Amino acid sequence: MDRFQALGYSILLWAWWVGVFGGAYRACLFAAPFLLFVPVDLYLLTVYHAKLTPTIFGIISESDFTEATQFLSGLWLPAMGAYLFVLAAAGASLWLLRHGNLLWRHRSRIWVLFLVPSIVGGQHLIIEHQEAWAKDLKPFTNPFRVAPMPAAIENLRGTFPFGLALEFVDYVDGSRKLALMHHALAHFRFGAAQAASYDGRQAFVLVIGESARADRWSIDGYARSTSPRLAAEPNLITLSNAVSVAPMTRLSVPVILTRKPGKDAIQPAFPERSLVSAFSEAGFSTYWMSTQSPLGLHDSPSSMYAKESAHVAYFNLTGAWNETPQDTVMLPHFKEVLSGPEQRQLIVIHTLGSHYDYRYRYTEEFDLFKPSPTRDEPLSLHDPASKEKLNNAYDNSILYTDYFLDEVIGAIRASGRPLAALVYVSDHGEDLFDQGCENSGHGRSTRATYHIPFFFWYSDEYAKRFPAKVSVLKQRRAEPITTEAVFPTLVDAADIHFVGEDLSRSLFSPKFERHPRIVTGFWGNLDYDHAHLNDQCELVN
Repeated sequence: MDRFQALGYSILLWAWWVGVFGGAYRACLFAAPFLLFVPVDLYLLTVYHAKLTPTIFGIISESDFTEATQFLSGLWLPAMGAYLFVLAAAGASLWLLRHGNLLWRHRSRIWVLFLVPSIVGGQHLIIEHQEAWAKDLKPFTNPFRVAPMPAAIENLRGTFPFGLALEFVDYVDGSRKLALMHHALAHFRFGAAQAASYDGRQAFVLVIGESARADRWSIDGYARSTSPRLAAEPNLITLSNAVSVAPMTRLSVPVILTRKPGKDAIQPAFPERSLVSAFSEAGFSTYWMSTQSPLGLHDSPSSMYAKESAHVAYFNLTGAWNETPQDTVMLPHFKEVLSGPEQRQLIVIHTLGSHYDYRYRYTEEFDLFKPSPTRDEPLSLHDPASKEKLNNAYDNSILYTDYFLDEVIGAIRASGRPLAALVYVSDHGEDLFDQGCENSGHGRSTRATYHIPFFFWYSDEYAKRFPAKVSVLKQRRAEPITTEAVFPTLVDAADIHFVGEDLSRSLFSPKFERHPRIVTGFWGNLDYDHAHLNDQCELVN
């Protein structure tokens, strides 16, 4: 909808709203609570070029107080100023309206109350009639998808505050369908099985990174030595041209874990289980360990997929994002799992990686790049004056992740599980005041938030048993891929197959094909390889 059409609908709806109450004072009084969202909407429009959507409602609902406080550090003053202004303006306006005695007694009020619903209803009937003939031609749709409302209602989405109510309804509908999906998928089966028989002990490990960008790893070409341990690992293959399908965890992790298409990343649910279930069906014992917050277990997509594992362990029981244990807190448990009696294991490790506040992601001995912030000094993602210290702390967090991954690989080597492989992939990257743009954090459509590290490590026994796989993967180091490749590549790495599998995304398969790299964000989808940067350092079609 263009701005003039949105303005027309807004005038029409406000006329109807005032008509319902018979006067401006009561109409504005009942609409006043929506003014609380005005500063939020303005901030999203300014920084992310987006408005409040079901996705943003979901991110807010899954954030705890500490994470929100960290994000808002440096924004408290302008936020308080904005809300004080809104409060003062609203109070003054309501006072004037009340004492102005602006009542609508003219018979035109009755006409407006009748005409507006008639216009909207008439539009709906016309559009329904026009589309009825095409219903049989529409492909099967995902029953868990949040379908658009009737076109006549969708046209109201650009109005305020009426459009905000529609976005919230979509969020509630999406959350409900997420819960329904969890129940419906209880009986879902891939029919997966491991093709090759192997008598030895196996371990396949997926490490999901957090907020790590590819260009900050020296193993991927960064000038600073941020990954010296992995650089010394002979059995490590770096896939240097990988991008996440979304610059936010809530949308990206489900695509990593399932066969969900990147173009549908913003949809709240997907009617298949994850790679955890595929491995389980193939006879693997499944484990999930995480330093991410366990809060929001009822509605977090990541937590829902974690529940597919037979064994789940969380190591961040406070739900906080600062003063958290480093990812290495999981190592003793990881080693204990590897020493277990099962012949075949899949272990998913969900890390905090380089999530802000970066200075809490590493120990003092990894505080190599300086000047870096101390634990107690004020620091803000939104203050360009913090740029140098933020960048140094971020690089220190990458250095620590390098150490953590090296320890994980070392533990696999020492476990007595000869057939083993590991995939490391980050959920998304991070902005760090790049290219002269005064933005940091993630969520924006930038190269830094999409381009991610993607590594594959294999044991010596794996190379002996699957030499062709290792050889072809080395040849595909620079293939342009998205995180849609993780599921098929890891499942294929373990030689697990099932009817209906799509090997065109497996980096090991002779059937591999290049696909358009469709990425998404708050604004919608775009083709990563054909997008260009605008003057705000963001990718646009």
